[in-house]
Amino acid sequence: MAYLVISILILSIWDIKEMKKKNQRKDIIIYIFLMLVVGALGAFYLSDPQRESFSEKLLSLIGR
Repeated sequence: MAYLVISILILSIWDIKEMKKKNQRKDIIIYIFLMLVVGALGAFYLSDPQRESFSEKLLSLIGR
């Protein structure tokens, strides 16, 4: 899981620097949000890959 976090951080820093050069403030905010979601879902999966999937939990919450 440490490799996942390190790779997300390295790619994020590099991409955000490129976006700052081009003055893309809104894109930076969206990018940070999506990277946090990806990191959270990756940590959720890697913590116990044998459990019920996230989509199955989501569908059970809405009653399907």
